[in-house]
Formats: sequence, structure tokens, C-alpha cells
Amino acid sequence: MYAFSKVFPLAFSALALGLPAELAERADTQYTDTFDDLATSVVVPQLFPVGLYHGIQYGGAVVLRPIEGAASVVPHSKPQQAGAAGPIDLLQLGVLTLNTFYQLKAGPGVKSFDLKSFWFGLGTDTGTTEGLAQGGTVSVVGFDQTGKQVPVVSLSYAPEGAQNQPLVFATLPDTYKNLVNVSIGVATSEPVSERTYIALDDVIHINHS
Repeated sequence: MYAFSKVFPLAFSALALGLPAELAERADTQYTDTFDDLATSVVVPQLFPVGLYHGIQYGGAVVLRPIEGAASVVPHSKPQQAGAAGPIDLLQLGVLTLNTFYQLKAGPGVKSFDLKSFWFGLGTDTGTTEGLAQGGTVSVVGFDQTGKQVPVVSLSYAPEGAQNQPLVFATLPDTYKNLVNVSIGVATSEPVSERTYIALDDVIHINHS
């Protein structure tokens, strides 16, 4: 059965709490992006980009439905997850180089967003969802509404097997608020970072409009 994406309107009474007017007038909505309601293909997932989803533009991401029994990593909430792949993708952020990466940007009508958490894993990029799980590190880099970069978060993935490996949970610090752009990319991996894809699932974010 498909897991439904969860949407939670956040009740806000900012005026009663004495918060600034710009916060009092802001509408906040929380989403859990499961990617389960998006179209895809097991054979050619690269033809099915995630695109704009729950107010966030997922750059570099496609919709994946892993092959049962032959997948490198499997979704946290089945049957689908997002995947970022591309051996020629390079993103240079100061001294940090990300080989394969997502870029999450605030979409139309969204002023900024808080990135709360997600599940992730690493696998070989074979052009399909069949492959081997890989160990490595992922870096998360965010920029707020003023263009200021928030501190980089480094996350490790260490699968215990070669296939059908579970994703791991990552929580972002409180600094990942009021963002307009977040990059999530492979910093290091085994054996070759340029041939590693990142699986994402159950991405929780709060949109501010």
C-alpha cells in the first residue's frame, strides 16, 4: 500500500505570544515528503524528476522505486524514494566539493523553509535502482533568506550489507531554519564518489509563506 504524504498545518498564535509582526502574519505548514504519490519507472527513473513537490523544488532528484531483492538501498516508507545521481555533477562550495547532490529550493509562494529531518542512504549509480550499497559521508549546506550560509552538517552512512540496506535517520540542527536553498551531496564514498547516488525519503520540512 502506498504511504500517503503527510501535511500538518501548524497552528500559530504569534500575536498572542508577542512575536514580531512579520512572524505573526506568516503561515507555516509542515510536510513529510514520501515521494510515493509521484510517477516513475523502474527501468528508466532518470526520466521522472521529482521537480516541485510540496512547495520545494528538488533539483537533481528523480523518483525511484527500488527493485525488490536487488536494490542497493530501500525506502524508509515504501514503495518509493528520491534519488540524486550523476557522475559529472560537481558543486564547489568554498573548500567543500560535492560530487552528486540535490538542491532543495523554496518554490513559488514559499518565502523560506525549515529543514527538520530526512532518511538517507548511498548506493552505486547504475542508471536504474539496481546496485550495491556504499559507505560514505554526505554534507548538508544551507543558505538563509539573507544569503548567509549556515554551518555545514556532515552525515555518515555505513551499510552492513551490499543490497537491500535500510536508510538511516538524520536530524538537522536548529540553524536550518528560514532557508531558501539547501544542498545535500556526496562528500566521500567508497569506492568512487562520482558513481554514488543518494537516496532520500520522508523529508520533513516546514514551509513559510
